Parts: sequence; C-alpha cells; structure tokens
Amino acid sequence: MRKTMIIPTYWCRKTGDPWQEGDAVYDHPTPVDQEGTLERTLVSMKQFSEKDFKLVILICPTTPEVEAAAYEQVLRIVVRAQLNAETYLFTAGDLREITEILRKAGLNDRGVQLLSMFGYSNVRNICLLAASTLTADAALLIDDDEVFELPDFVPRSLEFLGRRVYGDIVHGVAGYYLNSKGQYYDDVIPEPWMTYWDRFGCKARAFDQIIGSGPRLKRTPFAFGGAMILHRELFECVPFDPLVTRGEDVDYLINSRIFGFSFFLDNTLSIKHLPQPKSHPQWKRLREDIYRFVYQRAKMQSQHKTGNLVHVSPEDFDPYPGEFLKPDLDEKIYRSSMMLSSQYLANNDPDAAMEAMRNIYIAKHNAPPAFDAFRAYLDTQAQWEKLIRLVRQERYAVRAVLERHNISAPEIHLDKEHRRRLTREELLAVLAKLPIFSVFTEQEHAVFFDYCHVKTYYEHETVFTSGDYNEEVCLVLKGKLRLVANREANSRSAPLEIAYLTPGSFLGENCLSHSVFRLSGTAAEFTELLCISRGRLKALLEEHPAIGVKLLQCFLASLSEKIMRSNELRREAAAYDHNAVNEK
Repeated sequence: MRKTMIIPTYWCRKTGDPWQEGDAVYDHPTPVDQEGTLERTLVSMKQFSEKDFKLVILICPTTPEVEAAAYEQVLRIVVRAQLNAETYLFTAGDLREITEILRKAGLNDRGVQLLSMFGYSNVRNICLLAASTLTADAALLIDDDEVFELPDFVPRSLEFLGRRVYGDIVHGVAGYYLNSKGQYYDDVIPEPWMTYWDRFGCKARAFDQIIGSGPRLKRTPFAFGGAMILHRELFECVPFDPLVTRGEDVDYLINSRIFGFSFFLDNTLSIKHLPQPKSHPQWKRLREDIYRFVYQRAKMQSQHKTGNLVHVSPEDFDPYPGEFLKPDLDEKIYRSSMMLSSQYLANNDPDAAMEAMRNIYIAKHNAPPAFDAFRAYLDTQAQWEKLIRLVRQERYAVRAVLERHNISAPEIHLDKEHRRRLTREELLAVLAKLPIFSVFTEQEHAVFFDYCHVKTYYEHETVFTSGDYNEEVCLVLKGKLRLVANREANSRSAPLEIAYLTPGSFLGENCLSHSVFRLSGTAAEFTELLCISRGRLKALLEEHPAIGVKLLQCFLASLSEKIMRSNELRREAAAYDHNAVNEK
C-alpha cells in the first residue's frame, strides 16, 4: 500500500509584528523568526520501524508576505532533522502553479475556490490533494505539534485500512491524542460557566466509551485531525467542508458517514499532542464552537433523500458531538453565555462580559447559514470529484511541480524522451542496492556511467506500446511497471494484465535482435528506468568485453526466468482446462 504522511505547518509574521487585516487566523502559528514545534515532531519520527512512505510538509503562511521566509525556515528544520524518508515541501507558490495547470485543463471558478491554504478545512483539502498527486493509497494526516511515541505507528495505522471489519470496509481510521500527562482526556480545568456547556465532560464520556474500552477497533462518532488515516477511495471522494472554520475533523467524519464510508477508532493508535497555550479569550473560543455546531446542525437538518446517500442524525454521534447537534443547542448557548458573562462581570471585565452576551445574538442571527448547508456541501463534493479527475488527467504536470521540492532527491531535468541526467554518485548508490548487479565490482559499476541514462515516468504514463521497436534494455530502478496484452481489435474487453515489473527487473533484454514489444507497458506509479540503448550496448561490448559479457549473462538469466515462469503459467492453465473438461 502506497502511503503519504502530510503535516501542515503554520507560519506568521515575525515576533512583535502585529496581525494585519487579511492575515489568516490559526490557533498558534509560528513566527518566521522562531523554530516552532515542527522539528520536535520530525525528530520523533526517527524511531519509526518503517520509513517506506512519502512525507509532505505543507507550508501554510498566514500572509503571502512571509512565504519565502517560512520556506527557508522549514527547509532548515527538515534538513537538520535528517529524516530517512522521501520528503516534499509543498508551498503556497506550488499551489498557485497547480491551480493554473488545472484551470487551463478546465477547472471552473467553483473548483478553484477549493484550492486554498487559508482556513483549517482548506488546508486539510490541500493535504488530500498532495496525497492524490503522489498516488497514495493511504493519507496519514498529522499535525506539527505532536510527538510520535509508537515505533510502529505507520504499519499499525494501516493494519485495518481497506479491510472488512464488522461487515464494513474500513475507509477511515482515527487515532487519538495523549496529553502531557499521558492521558487521553482534554487537559482542561472545568469552570462554573461550563455547567450547561459541558463539552469537555461530554468528550470525556465519549473517550471512555470508544478509547478506554475494547475491542481495539470500533466505530467512532469523533476523530482527530492530527491522527487521521484515510483510504484513497474516501479522500478522493469526500472533501473537508470549507464552510466549517473549526472542528473540521469531526465534520469530516459526519460527511464521510453521509457518503457511506465507515470510520473506526483504533484504541492502540495514540500520538502525544503538545499544543501551545491558546491565546484567545474564552468568549471567543465559545463563539467558534457556536458557529461550528450551529452550522453542522443545519447541515443535518437540511438533509434530503439523494441517491445512495445515508441520512444521519445527531444520535448517530452521541455522546460527542451528538449532544451539541440537537434542538436544545440554543438553550445550551443561552445559559452558558449568560453564566460566562456573569463570570466576566465578577472579574471586573465588562468588555468581555458584553462579548459573551453577544454570543447569544450571534447564535440566533449570524451563525445559522442563510442557505441550504446540505445542498452546498453536495455541490462542494461534486466539485472535489471533478478536481481530482483533472489532477489525474494532468498528473504529469502537477507531479512535476511537487517534485521540484522533493528535497530527498536530486533535481530532475527531463528531456522530451523522459531522460534525466544521472550523476556518477547516484548511479553507484543505486546499482549497489540491486542484487542482480552484485556480480560486478565497484570499478565496473563506474564504467556504466558513460553508457546509461535514466528515464522517468509518472503514474499512468505509457512507457511503450505493443508493436514498438525495442531500442534499448532497461532496468527498473524505482516504482512499478504494468505489462498488459492488448485484446483482439474486435474485442470490447479491457487489456489483459500480465505482470508487474518491480525494482531490479529487466525489460527489453533482446534489444540487440531488432525485436518489437509484444506487450504494452505503463507506469503503475512514479517509475524510473536505467536504460542502455542498442548502440551504447554494442559500444560497451566492444570497449569493455568482460563487463559486456557479464551484462549479457544477466540478460540471459532474466530471460530464462521469464520463460520458466511463462511455461509454469501455461501448465497451470492447461491443467485447469483439463480439469474443467473432466468435470463437465
């Protein structure tokens, strides 16, 4: 399973520079002259037992004015962390380029609005976009204020993904947060005004039911945005709702349920969450909760029968967030705001008391959407699917944008024949990892440099088609090549899948015989081939016969293995046909 971990990291103006109108608002963005918490997260990943995944650091500036400084700061942090994982930096500039590519391909203005790094929901959608572009089967959403404590976090998070559990396919897996004390509860001190706004008590009951009891995997009414693992079928269909400014993780679970996808929580999949202290006053945090719950309730209330969608109710998400999506939400808001206002007055803070009182007005007049929230989300979902289709269509160009900031790989320069320059150090490092080249000495490896070139293909790109002349012999360095046999011209059947070539496999070993390909080949994922043309191979045989003979022996061994495998398949097919005839 191809997996991509995406970590958004938020950056703002320098320390002391005030927030300005138009800047994005996040809980605790890092000033570009500070280090923040990202390095702590990355360093904790060094303990991973498995590092076979792509890592995307999504750099989210609060204003375009800090984009360059944020990139340089994140680059320094990532390089210093020295992770042994393929790492990409995804910038706001990259997103603008991708947007332009997709706009030229036919993306309309409504779709373009989904390509934004302003707001938590939009940022999460760009995380999903990155996973789709990198052809991930699983997207692991992590936050930059977390610390990994499980060495097997990655394989554990994927253990059930895509499998059937309790009659449902697991399309989403929720991990859970541990606080600084190693507990799964919110690290919050209850206050009197929370008597009717018992959000944290309600969450604690939900956590005890889902996290604190068996079995290990169970359906969950809540999820955490920084410990969320999504299957490709889910994240390419269901987007985060950009109209939800807070609580986008729980809202995503609700939307997933509406579209028939199942979310499960794994009560062994924990991650330590160490956020910076929130600077917003309590009346403002309550206001943010009011906006999110009123909107989510409106979305539920405006549901109507549409195709195969699932009708959900607040009770489906009890005790949390269900308790805050029911008709008594207005009463909760009124009583809690009155008590919070009284508490501010007792502390001689009349301005805050007035803001707390304003929450009652906002809940009645501002928070309820003046449109059909359910229909609006259906439109967003439809636009998201169109966007993903265009990403697939323009995969080569979109992927090329991301590859420019693949800091784990050398810069790739491709010509019109998909070739790129290969350094001597790269070639030696690659050949040393391939068992088939163990018969060559290090000095003989170095000789190959003058005769080889590398070809690069992105997912779904055609490498060759049946009938093409075989002009070179290639070795799969990276990725996977899909071989298919074309059907008869009058057949309506799809091409017949024959095999996959993986790293270390040869292709076109008989190029010296002026043969043609009998099969067609496409890149099943991002693929690189080490190639020697017919002419360069002849030159190698003439100039370095000892090396050339060894290489031909490798070709013969590869062809022999393929012939043996082909004969085995024929025997198996013949035996199957014989048994079928006898049964009749």
